[in-house]
Amino acid sequence: MQFPMAEQRSWKEPIDQLSASADSNHCYPGGHATFSSNVFLSLYDEEESREQSVWGEPFAAVDRSCGLTSKEMAEANRPTIYYLLRLFDSIRGFHKGSLDLSGRHPERYYNLQSQWNRYLCSFLGLETEIRSCGDHGGISQYQIAFNAERWHRFQLKWRLPESASYTQLLKCTQKVLRELKQHPVPHFQSIRLIDLPVEVLDNIVSLASTSQAKALSCTCHTLNDIGQRHIFRTWRMKLHVPPHISPFNVEYSSIDLPTLAYYARQDLERSARFLIETPHISQRVQRLVLTDEWWVSRRAHPHEANNPFVLGGEFYRSVTQIFGSALKVAPRLTTLVLCNLEMNADLVRRVAEIGTLHTLELHLCYIPRTVLRKLLTASSPSSKPSDSALVCPRVSNLRIYMDSSFEETHSQWTGLLMCPAIRTLSLVQFGIGAFLMPDAAFWTKCRLDNLERLALDNIDAGDLAELVRYLATPGGAGGGAGAGAAQRMTHFKLHMDWGVPDADIIALLSALHTAHAPLEVLVLEGLSDAAFPLFDAIAALFPDLLALTLVRRQNASQHQNKLADWPCMSWEYAQRMRGFRRLRHFCWNFRTEYWDATPRALLGFESDFGGAGAVSNSVGGGGGSCGRETGREQLDEDGSNGASASTSPIPAPPPTDDVPYFLDSHWMALPFVAHCPTLRSFSLMDRTVDMVCRITTAPIEPTGTGTGTAGHGIGIGEGEGEVQATDKSTKTGVAKVLTPTYYPTHGSFSWSVSASGGAGQEWNTTASHWPTLAPLSSNTSASGGGGSARTTTTTRVG
Repeated sequence: MQFPMAEQRSWKEPIDQLSASADSNHCYPGGHATFSSNVFLSLYDEEESREQSVWGEPFAAVDRSCGLTSKEMAEANRPTIYYLLRLFDSIRGFHKGSLDLSGRHPERYYNLQSQWNRYLCSFLGLETEIRSCGDHGGISQYQIAFNAERWHRFQLKWRLPESASYTQLLKCTQKVLRELKQHPVPHFQSIRLIDLPVEVLDNIVSLASTSQAKALSCTCHTLNDIGQRHIFRTWRMKLHVPPHISPFNVEYSSIDLPTLAYYARQDLERSARFLIETPHISQRVQRLVLTDEWWVSRRAHPHEANNPFVLGGEFYRSVTQIFGSALKVAPRLTTLVLCNLEMNADLVRRVAEIGTLHTLELHLCYIPRTVLRKLLTASSPSSKPSDSALVCPRVSNLRIYMDSSFEETHSQWTGLLMCPAIRTLSLVQFGIGAFLMPDAAFWTKCRLDNLERLALDNIDAGDLAELVRYLATPGGAGGGAGAGAAQRMTHFKLHMDWGVPDADIIALLSALHTAHAPLEVLVLEGLSDAAFPLFDAIAALFPDLLALTLVRRQNASQHQNKLADWPCMSWEYAQRMRGFRRLRHFCWNFRTEYWDATPRALLGFESDFGGAGAVSNSVGGGGGSCGRETGREQLDEDGSNGASASTSPIPAPPPTDDVPYFLDSHWMALPFVAHCPTLRSFSLMDRTVDMVCRITTAPIEPTGTGTGTAGHGIGIGEGEGEVQATDKSTKTGVAKVLTPTYYPTHGSFSWSVSASGGAGQEWNTTASHWPTLAPLSSNTSASGGGGSARTTTTTRVG
């Protein structure tokens, strides 16, 4: 058996892959007992924990007559090779300047140096001699012999297993001694992680996963204080069903479901009690998730008449009280997620009392008709105060998830009456069955005057007739002289898993145009045709779009966002972009094969792929650096490829990562830039983003016989795409610089771009909802008419 190599360090493994022992008794409150919070910070901690589960009981093969002290006897109870390996690698780490998460501090080094000196004395104290074993094939063989009793005592003292040999230990010791000879002076840490500003540390922890944040919080008090703000930011309370309980055969077993429900409620009470008794944790909770798994099992049971998962009304009244107590003790609660709950009047009233709540998510919940009737009468003068208490005026973000397989989930439409001041609305539908819409009386009472961002996921255009009619009707469904509910809508996204005909898309956009929606961002995912008339209709209806995303479904079998074949060539679509006056970002899923032959590859062959600077990056083929190496191509503002674009000095954009020469999809952006001069980014979407080509402008210096200064300050005509010059012998203007960035591993990409005002404006989202917005203040109320939503507060929260 060989020793593991000293370079094998558990601290190099990803933190999110750290395993925990199943028999650990400590777990974070609010989680399941099977989740352990063990974090491995030192070298070989994880390997040693696995070894402990193998040995189980303390190692009892220690000879008590060997003369060891009681402390040495306790250490010898469990032999392990990792005790010495940790010592060897720790000493080497100090002298090489690298170590585990425990840090390189003088106090720790002095302790390790003392252990190393004791070990070295014990190792050199072994009585050894080299004996000859004769010659074998002309090569002399030698064997190291030592006193067996001393070696046994040495093994017990340093907790070595019987399989460890002297030769293996000698090699490890010699390796450490060589390291000490090469680096005789230890390296102590002069700068520590906690020396960074608190804001930077808080940002680091915010980007970490929950398990990673727990690992950081275990290192010191400073990181523990910062980590707790993120570890306990989300709190989950669940009326859980044991995983071994199946709703399909439970009636044939001897399981006592009422007793299990009683114990599940006790666990829920303990979680709520812990939140109440620990105010330093409850004050950090910003997102609360409440789930009822018994309601899920009740739906999954095939027989509704004899359903053992149906619990009594008294039982759920106590559950509602437990959830309500948790809602009261979180003073900074901003996001509430309700999953598979029956939202009775008491629970809705508790939700409406939360003054800091701005985001509400409803996942497959059921809202009784009694709550609907109270909300319908809440706006009338004769309404009761208890009915008005069900309204949540501070909620600005509403996300509703429905399942057509269960009609009761469509009662979540009542959430539009609960939250009349929402700014973002997401409607997600899945399952099979009819998609039920509210009746006319519902839309008459519905008020969405502040709606700015709407996302529809898998909702057929035929099922949206009532909603579209409501958005397009002036003054809402109740009539009136004002604009429709879409008067402030700037962001609209439609995602469909199956292809939607262009005619349905045009009809939907026409309704939004009729409602005077000031659309700036339009996302259409799930086009079946994607013909030229669709481009023309979008440009005619919304010429002031800032961002446009189009995703086509190649066939009936394609249900996800990924690259697809389009009916025509890419440059044929470019001329359809002339109708956009302000378009800055365009994204689509046009497929281009990486191995297709392009003129770009020929330029590489001519230069024998000689590296940076060997291939011209200009459209005209003149001088300049290699576009494939630097990721830059140039194009005149008018789309021409004159000599001025290839010989004039152009400021270089920030360098990008080197990419293979055949990744030249960004050249597709050239005709789009020529026909739409305002374009600033051109992207290809796969499951997330495959390529983003950022487009910047750079001045073209005058060339020819001029003095070299005649072209300074000469620009391009607004929206005309024509280069203007004052010197007949020169050509000046503005050139386009393309900077592509490829994401071959489908990494995460930020859809947030910097607007002219400096604030971030989202132009797409890979999720089914837009980012959250803060509630409108009293002085930015939408009651004043149909102004654009850009005049209101657009601060992102959460």
